[in-house]
Amino acid sequence: MLPAFLSPIATWTSAALSGMAEPWIIVAALALTTLLLEDVAIAAGVAVATQGALSWEWAFAAVAGGIALGDLGLYGLGVGANRIPLLRRKYIDGRESKARDLLASRLPSAVLIARVVPGLRLITYTACGFWRAPLWPFTGWVFLAVALWTAGLFWLSSELGDVIADALAIPAPLAVALPVIALALAFPLWRWLRHSASRD
Repeated sequence: MLPAFLSPIATWTSAALSGMAEPWIIVAALALTTLLLEDVAIAAGVAVATQGALSWEWAFAAVAGGIALGDLGLYGLGVGANRIPLLRRKYIDGRESKARDLLASRLPSAVLIARVVPGLRLITYTACGFWRAPLWPFTGWVFLAVALWTAGLFWLSSELGDVIADALAIPAPLAVALPVIALALAFPLWRWLRHSASRD
């Protein structure tokens, strides 16, 4: 039996997923959602694939594609910032080639670490654009990092989702979304607890 507090969430999730019947609408919604909340998009992608509203391949492609485009957008933001005269004078003049060479030599580790450590992506990927790290290698590493990260979360959600669905007797689409949501909440909660402990 479904716990009382989860019943409204399960009802809403089923209704929302049932209403999104057209695959192209689901793909577009997943891709656009990644630009706002990646973790929600991943959870939704696993949920719609579990429900059968979209194939696993298309759900993965929509989510991973949206995330990768967002990451490339951060690079573009850095390129745009590079054209602001005040920023160029303060951070670039005379140092551009040295910074670019340094980033290029550490590009794989910078991209992969920024993908998995919360809070690093904005500064790292924007800096890559600002200092003009080589675009094509950056793009290749972004696609690899996104593919590995998204595939790992899809796998984790589907594996744990089966266990959660059986243990809590909740619908599978809701159960598979819970691990990603829990993971998304874990880091901010850990930071808050650490900050609270340091104030005491």
